[in-house]
This record gives sequence, structure tokens and C-alpha cells, in this order.
Amino acid sequence: MIESVERVLEQTLPYEWLSQGILILFGITVLVLLALVIYLITRLTLLKLLIKIVHKTSLQWDDLLVKNKIFHRCLHLLTVSLLQSFNKTVFEGQQSVLNINATLLNLLFILVIIAILDALINLTYDLWHRIPNSHRLPAKSLVQAVKLVLYSIGFIFILSAILDKSPAVFLSGLGALTAVLLLVFKEPILGLVAGIQLSTNDLVQVGDWIEMPSHATDGTVVDISLTTLKVENWNQTISSIPMQSLITNSFKNWRHMSASGGRRIKRSIIIDTNSLKFLDAALIEQLKKIPLIKEYLEEKLEEIDSYNNQTSNKNKIPRHLTNIGVFRKYCLEYLKHHPQINSEMTLIVRQLAPTGQGIPLEIWTYSDTTNWVIYESIQSDLFDHLFTAMNSFELRAYQRPNGKDLYLNKDDSIKIDL
Repeated sequence: MIESVERVLEQTLPYEWLSQGILILFGITVLVLLALVIYLITRLTLLKLLIKIVHKTSLQWDDLLVKNKIFHRCLHLLTVSLLQSFNKTVFEGQQSVLNINATLLNLLFILVIIAILDALINLTYDLWHRIPNSHRLPAKSLVQAVKLVLYSIGFIFILSAILDKSPAVFLSGLGALTAVLLLVFKEPILGLVAGIQLSTNDLVQVGDWIEMPSHATDGTVVDISLTTLKVENWNQTISSIPMQSLITNSFKNWRHMSASGGRRIKRSIIIDTNSLKFLDAALIEQLKKIPLIKEYLEEKLEEIDSYNNQTSNKNKIPRHLTNIGVFRKYCLEYLKHHPQINSEMTLIVRQLAPTGQGIPLEIWTYSDTTNWVIYESIQSDLFDHLFTAMNSFELRAYQRPNGKDLYLNKDDSIKIDL
């Protein structure tokens, strides 16, 4: 058939180069049409059969073959192989058409092989994520590094096919281009090294909550790639951090807090020193009505009475209960009996050094959840109660004077209630 087409072109066209060009175009067109026919036949028959078999099996990993289009790309390889055989058979006598078609088919063959290897890498990545604790290793960065090497080697083979040179010629020249390659691939190389260090030391994983002030980042890690780490901040923005920055700069990882099952509550109540006093009989009787500290008050009063009634020198200073001390005990007992406080973790109610505003009474405890919304609700409820309970102990929280604290008395003189 090709000889007949060639004779018709030679008889019809006056120029040999024009007839050769049209003949080459005809050969390429024949291959394209044949490729479409082979692809449609294999897609409508063989591919559908393979997919149906995969869906009927009880295995799960074979579904990944369909997801990553392994079968599709293998059929492309079959199509190119059949075209190569067809080209050698049909265009055997036409060297120019045969060579051009062979070059194009070789390029397609290389691209299909790269596509199959790329799909196999994706398949391996998906299988890796099905392994328990696989998130500890940032496999995505390794996958991207392997793909970068694959594409580089594929580019060399494509050049060798176009220029009809051995791949060894291009590979031997890589030594002289080492400095240029290091400059071009500086970020991927640094990112790969940083990713290996981060995974080896288990510093960060997808899903971790990290803070990095140098990059104004505070949120959850959503992706770890070869060159960047993506963080979804609490305001729903996305921060992209170079991988090497996680090695050169400091950052805070809250993963251990999330794994511990409790989140720290650390806040102080500033108590006005003017409200401190010893407990009188009336206030003691009132506080005994509080179940959490009733037993404590009875034990302390017995201990104090015993101490004060002992015979001793006249300079002995008698002991008394203070409202701040009893309130501190109340806070401790309240937290111990609170159902949303983690009793297995540190629980402290302590008095800090006095300041110009008053005496800080610090609450140091842990909630029984790490959920941010629930944690904030627990913390708010705790201090809502404690601030309100202070009135029962005749204590006042410090607050800077405002306009309401200034008022006129009956004599029109200014009185300041601090």
C-alpha cells in the first residue's frame, strides 16, 4: 500500500521533497489512526474486563491499581509496542518514513514507561499510608525526590532518542554539570535533607499543632512535601514554610499535649490586698455550710485552738484562719472534685509574689480533653465560678479604678472606692 501511495505522489507532484514530506505525514497519520483503533478496542474490552475482575475480588490493594491507572498505562504500552511492530512491517521499504515513525514511537515508549513507573510510585505511596504509624515518616517528600530522579533520567533518554545518541554520552557529562545541578536543585536537596532529619528525630508529622513565631504560623500541619511544609492556621489561612527553616529556626510542637489527654490551665486571680482578713466567728459559721471545706475548717479550728490554748510564754502569737488561705483550700478541693479536670496530672493552687495590683493566686491544672473548644469552655466555667465564689470569703478581685468607682457623697466631696 505504501508503494502505491508513493507512486501516486511522484506522478502527481513535481517536487520530490514535497512528495516525501506528504508521504511522511501520511505514515504518521496512519499510525495515529491505528493507535486510536487499538486504544478503543483495548479500552472497551480488555480494560473493562480487568476493572470488573478487580472490583469483584475481596482484596483492597488491587483497587489501588485502578485508582492509580496502572492498567490504563500498561495498555498504552501495549498500543505503542503494536505500533512499533506495525511500523517495521508496513514501512519497511521507506527508510525515511520508517526512521521518523521509529523516533516518534521511541519517544512515546519512553514517556509511557515513565508514566508507568510514576503510577507504581504512587501505588507504593498509597500502600505505605495503609501501614499503621506510617504518618511518622514524611513519605511524600521521599516520593517527590524519587520522581525528580525518574523525570531527570527520563529527560536524558528522551534527548538520546531525539538526537540518536547513547544515554551514556549525556550521563558522562553530568560530572561537569554537578555545580550547576546543585544550584538548580538547591531547594529540593535541602528540603530532602531537612525532611530526613525531621523524620529521624520525629519532630513533626501531618496533623501536629505547631507554633513558629518567625513565620507567623500557628495551626495544624496539613501537608509535608519535598521543599515545603503547609500549615493551616487557626484563622483558616495557609502558611508555607521551607523545610530547612524547621531545622534552622525554632518551633513549638503541641503533639505531646494532644497525646497526653489533658491540656494545661494556668491562670491567676489577682486578689485585692485590702480584702484580706482573719476569719471571725460569723464568717466561719457561714463557710462551714460549704461541703467542700467543712471538714477542713473543723480540723483546722481544732488544731488552732489546741495550739492557742497551750501554756507558753506571753509573747506567743496566736494563730488564726485567713479568708485567702481558706479560699485557696476551697479552690483546690473544687478542682479535685471537678469532673472535667484530669486528676492524674499536676494540680496546684499557689500564691505568687505580691505585685502592685495585689496578690496573684495561680491555678495550675489540666483539663480532661485537648479539644480546643471544650477546653476553653471548661476554663471559662472554672473561673466564672471561682470569681463569683470569692464573695463568700469576703475577698475582692483587683480591678483598676474606673468612672463608676468615683462618686459624690452628700457633702459633694470626692470619694474614691478602691
